[in-house]
Amino acid sequence: MIYKKYFAFILSLVMIASLSACGKDTPDTPSDINTSTSEKSTDNTIQDETTSSTTEADDTSSTTTTQPSVTDKSEEPTMPANAPTQKPDNPADWTKVQIVEAYKAAARKTHSSVKSQHRIEMKEVLVNGKEIGFVVPIMSAFLRSNETDKDGITGGYDKLTAADVASAKAYKNGSALIIEMTMNKQTSGASEDANSGCVGHAITTVGDIGTVAKQLEDKLPLELNDKETRIYYTNPTVKVVIDPNGKIVNGTWQYTVDIRLNNYKAFGQPVDSTSVVMLNTLTVNGGFKKM
Repeated sequence: MIYKKYFAFILSLVMIASLSACGKDTPDTPSDINTSTSEKSTDNTIQDETTSSTTEADDTSSTTTTQPSVTDKSEEPTMPANAPTQKPDNPADWTKVQIVEAYKAAARKTHSSVKSQHRIEMKEVLVNGKEIGFVVPIMSAFLRSNETDKDGITGGYDKLTAADVASAKAYKNGSALIIEMTMNKQTSGASEDANSGCVGHAITTVGDIGTVAKQLEDKLPLELNDKETRIYYTNPTVKVVIDPNGKIVNGTWQYTVDIRLNNYKAFGQPVDSTSVVMLNTLTVNGGFKKM
């Protein structure tokens, strides 16, 4: 769910961090990197918005270049042939399939009438296993100053199936219906559709950062290795409140994303690994809260 200009700015700072971690002199100090310069570079090469993924929490400081295979994106049928056609009156008795179908129906009904507030929180930057502290506050300030809204309910929810969901529950809170889902973890490559995979179906992912990086290579001394770029999504959750009319009145969609860049060059210097960890959150009407 990262916008293209966000990723361009992040890559610019990662280059500085990479060179710093390798013990080289940088051509510019961190204070020379500012929002206006980044946005100017980005606007020349990138258009509007693309969408944001992560590693498991205990992998964020790993320096290994051996990566797990990309998750299988194959779809399972949305509704099994033997699934009951009627949901029980008590949502607590619903199956995972029924919960997913109820969520999709509410998302469709709500989509055209709401905006989602998008926030990205920088958590950590590691280069060759070494934490680069100065980059985090610079990135964080930039991300805060560029928080935006997007139209509608996030994610490629029409493609969402029970197979995408690790766990789900539904229950009544007064007259409202509460749905809480935890999606399966997802691993993607550099070039992926933002609405693909279990996290993409439910929340939307980082998207095609490979194309963004290629565009930037004409402007920046950067040579990424797409084949060894991995994006890990962990703790992907969806929590919504649905009113008696079947519309989502508030909700939170969230995951942690770890972008791993391995075996690339910055300013002509080889870099073994870089990890950029962020918390991605979208909310509707202030976020999930029970009525």
